[in-house]
Amino acid sequence: MIDQPNNKVLLVSHNSNLSGAPISLAQLARYLPSFGFSPLYLLPKPGPLEKMLKSWRINYKILKRFNAVFDYIRIIKRENPALIHVNSLVKTWPVLVSRLLKKPVIWHVREYLGNKKIYAKLIHLLSDCVVLISQEQFRLFNGMKKAVRIPNGVDITQFENVQPVNILPKDTNARTIVTYLGSIELRKGLIILAKAAELLKNSPWIHYAVVGDVQKGHEKYKKEIINFLNEKGLYSRFHFLGYRSDIPDILAITDVLCHPAFIEVFGRVVIEAMASGLPVIASKVGEMPKIVDDGRSGILISPGDYKALAKAIELIDSNKVLKQKMGMFGYKKVKREFSIEIHTQRIAQLYNKLLHERNC
Repeated sequence: MIDQPNNKVLLVSHNSNLSGAPISLAQLARYLPSFGFSPLYLLPKPGPLEKMLKSWRINYKILKRFNAVFDYIRIIKRENPALIHVNSLVKTWPVLVSRLLKKPVIWHVREYLGNKKIYAKLIHLLSDCVVLISQEQFRLFNGMKKAVRIPNGVDITQFENVQPVNILPKDTNARTIVTYLGSIELRKGLIILAKAAELLKNSPWIHYAVVGDVQKGHEKYKKEIINFLNEKGLYSRFHFLGYRSDIPDILAITDVLCHPAFIEVFGRVVIEAMASGLPVIASKVGEMPKIVDDGRSGILISPGDYKALAKAIELIDSNKVLKQKMGMFGYKKVKREFSIEIHTQRIAQLYNKLLHERNC
């Protein structure tokens, strides 16, 4: 009898929310079977991501909260995955436990590390392979042989032929919708959009959809933004929608995506918007200059420059031809460089390389 190769992969998520990193890992899990791998998605607790995993028929388990480490060990021993793919740096213990159990570990780093070379060396030491999502990260790991850069991917089919969803009140006079996708925290720069909106106060047809909610510890920041909007008489033009699972539907009625971040490693929401055929206004941080072609698929601004942001919104709002050209250019680029199929293929090739080296 010929032994069948072990194709199980344990994908370890750091949270169960509908945020960029868990969604990126879920999309990878959805497409891995097409490349010969059987994924098991591991959640740290129940959460909104479960609905997405169920709809995509992804096999998943939830760790027991009060003895998570022991439950993790039990799952590994029972499932016997060929390798373990740990998502983000938020939780280090799954990497350490996996190494103790002599399982090959891929560490997917999605966070901003700045210039902390010592962090990079430690991550490199603890893992069998480090996956990085931006050129900025990759430079920090310069000379480290186990590091590889693989940009995020997006499932373009999710954003095609989508029915727009009504997200604004019926009595709203909105003609142009500027959408902000992301958590409400200082580094994401929502306050910059609020300040830009003040400069566009005489354009009452421009409304702003905020998709995402406040991160723990940033409640004061959200309150400051709301106070600012109230003081300037702009609150009725901002629509706080919280976390949503129907992002493609929301983008279908959006005119421009705004991503005014101060710190961003990659910016998954930007390629989602481009997959929807939308122009993008984004800060020149992280991978943004490599994703957004300034003047062709969108407009890049300096971090914190709310005046430039207001001008960019005004330009796109006033020029439908430019809006369409930018949207089409961005769509073609995402299809060419950032599709989930390309991303999954590269990850699968990495898996096969690690397993081959392991068995040699």
